[in-house]
Amino acid sequence: MQFNNIKEINSAHSDTSTKDFIVDVFEIAIQALIAIIILTTFILRTCTVVGDSMNTTLTDKETLIISNLFYSPKENDIIVFHQTGTMNEPIVKRVIATGNKWIKLDYDNCILYVSDDNVFDSTDVVDESSYAYFDNGRYNMSGTYTVYVPDGYLFVMGDNRNNSTDSRSSAIGLVDERTVLGKVILRLSPLQKFGFIN
Repeated sequence: MQFNNIKEINSAHSDTSTKDFIVDVFEIAIQALIAIIILTTFILRTCTVVGDSMNTTLTDKETLIISNLFYSPKENDIIVFHQTGTMNEPIVKRVIATGNKWIKLDYDNCILYVSDDNVFDSTDVVDESSYAYFDNGRYNMSGTYTVYVPDGYLFVMGDNRNNSTDSRSSAIGLVDERTVLGKVILRLSPLQKFGFIN
C-alpha cells in the first residue's frame, strides 16, 4: 500500500514538472518573439538593393541590415531612406553633406566640394577615390553644380555617379532626415560578400 502512494506521488510530481516545463518554454518563446519584433521594428531592419546606382560598393539584389538605433546621419554614411512621390520605395544612397553645408560639383574635373560657406577651396575637396565609380572615367555632365543644404536635410548620391538618381535629380532632391530608415551596417547576402559596411 505504501508503494502505491509513492507511485501516485511520483506520478503527480512528474505531471507538475511537465506542465512547468511547457509553461517555461511557452514564456521563453513569447519573450523571444517580443524581442525579435522590437529588434526588427526599432533597431535592425533588412533592405534589398534595387538597381546599379551604388555600384561597385553595393550591387543589385544584395540584402542589407540597417540600424537606426541612436542614429544621426553623418557625411559618408550609406543610408536607406523612404522618399514619397515619384520613387515611393526605400532608397540606398551615400550621404554627401548634412544640413547647413554647401555642395559644389565640378563635373569637368571630377571634384566634389563640401563647405561651410559658398566659398570653395582645396580644403573643401572630398576624397572619393575609395568609392566613387565612373563608368567612363569621368562625369557624363559638364560645368558646375552648386547647392545649399538646409538644416534637417541631406544631400545624397549613389556611388555609381553616372547612373544614379539622387539629390541632383528633382525625382529625389534633398532628403528630409525624418525619412531616413537607418544606416547600412552589414551586407547579409550574397554570403560570399557577407560583412560589415564601412
